[in-house]
Amino acid sequence: MGEAERVRRVSEEIGLAVDHAACDPAAWDAVMAEIGRLLPGVWPVLQVVDAAAGTGLPLVQWGWDPAIIQAYEAHFGAVNPWISVVLSTPAMVSMHSEERMPASSLSHTEFYADWLSRLGGMTASSGIKLIDADGRLAVLNLQHDLARATREHGRLAAVMEQIGPRMRRAIETNRACFPASAAFAARETLLDRVADPAFVVTRDLRLVEASRAGQALLAAGDVLRVGALDRIQVRDPRLSAAMAREAALAYGGAPAHGIPPGPVRIGAETWQVTAIGLRQDLRGVLGMARLLMPDQLALLVLRRAAAAGDGQDRLAELGLSPAEARLALLMDGSRSLVQAAESLGIRHETARSQLRQVFAKLGVSRQAELAVFILRLKQGA
Repeated sequence: MGEAERVRRVSEEIGLAVDHAACDPAAWDAVMAEIGRLLPGVWPVLQVVDAAAGTGLPLVQWGWDPAIIQAYEAHFGAVNPWISVVLSTPAMVSMHSEERMPASSLSHTEFYADWLSRLGGMTASSGIKLIDADGRLAVLNLQHDLARATREHGRLAAVMEQIGPRMRRAIETNRACFPASAAFAARETLLDRVADPAFVVTRDLRLVEASRAGQALLAAGDVLRVGALDRIQVRDPRLSAAMAREAALAYGGAPAHGIPPGPVRIGAETWQVTAIGLRQDLRGVLGMARLLMPDQLALLVLRRAAAAGDGQDRLAELGLSPAEARLALLMDGSRSLVQAAESLGIRHETARSQLRQVFAKLGVSRQAELAVFILRLKQGA
């Protein structure tokens, strides 16, 4: 077996574990264990920082001493000299510590003396930045010894660059489906967790199932609709191209040439499209038992950004989450809470819970007070 084939097989095995983690955030531990199994002598660690959530999420790792990880989270992560390398490197480009900032050059630092030197010779690393946008940073790091740094960096780089896009899409899907990384409630399905419009689709974009917000978007018909043979039809050609691109990536293929990545602007709205593959063995995930056919499906998620000038940024500054801000902006006196919930495609109980958080964060106690606040916000008062 040639080196390219070995890299492909290892990347595919890791990728299958990544697809599972997209639908179950607790499975990222298994992804790290799979990397450690398939790349012996490597200690993998995944770090995700989300400024919108106001937190750096706990490191997900395999092979590390928990005390070493705790020390990094408590202090040494803040003084890590390699952070500057990570921030200056483009996303999806592999990094190698010995090429960019050798461990020997750090011997005079607190980071080396009190943390790196205690790793039993595992002083080199290879990494890849998965996400660096909108206050969010996600980095996969593979810690290893100096001998491997020289001998196998090319192989490690090839694996990371193959699994990187798959990990990015999985992290984006986590964010859309599991904002609090909470466990499933009784009888709750995967799509019940998605606040944004989301669709389980076949390779040719035939609809299998939709989230509540997805059903509402299809029913409105101004952006999407279901056509013949249950195939999703998209009115705007740019959004159609973006959905086709992400679906192709989710199925492991190459996107059509000339279709650029990134958000799509339609009038006053901006749409971000993310897709992740759902394998047949994910039927064990609660709520996916109905999805028996075909063998391969994809979860396609559309996130609609706020229209310019509608106050979403200001509400974020006041501490509201995106979901709370979307609800608050609808509560301008023109509709009831029930109507707002229907418009957002969420349950009335969910809307009530979000409204209580809005009241607490904005310092109001009644819907009438909130309506005045929102109207003034929209008017720029």
